[in-house]
Amino acid sequence: MKIIVHSFLFLFVIVSKGQTIEEPPVTNLPSSLTGLSIAGHAYPASAIGDVHKSFMVQYGVSKSLQLELQGFYDTYILSERFRSSVLAKVYLNKRLYLLGGLEAEIATENTGVGQTPYRIGFVTGIGYDVDPNLMIELKANVQFNNPSIGAFGEKHVVMPAALTIGSKWKF
Repeated sequence: MKIIVHSFLFLFVIVSKGQTIEEPPVTNLPSSLTGLSIAGHAYPASAIGDVHKSFMVQYGVSKSLQLELQGFYDTYILSERFRSSVLAKVYLNKRLYLLGGLEAEIATENTGVGQTPYRIGFVTGIGYDVDPNLMIELKANVQFNNPSIGAFGEKHVVMPAALTIGSKWKF
């Protein structure tokens, strides 16, 4: 019986200590950005020639307001796509924020047939900074025009039928 009590106490201490969450310093969170921040990344070209690149320029106007310019360039076998957005983020607390802005996407077909489709829309959503290196966002895009391209360049997923859930992990 004594062994069972000691084992239970040992497991209780381990489990209770393992479930405590240490908050990261607030100064490292994206909500504490003031001034200018520039970031970007690119993936190596794949075996079939796909290229994926992106950049982000952030400006912290105040502790609760940030402006962002994002750009994404992707090439596929039959098309190239460039998507750019200008967003404002309003932080409700140190981690949770609302976002809104304009987004434009243009696609060029590598076959050279047909006109270049483009899409212009309003982006709105909500995001959460899990820690300084991980964020999660839920976005919706309301179209201003009637584009011939759908969500993520797919012609079969008609916009604005898709809500997007995305995350970014910095490592």
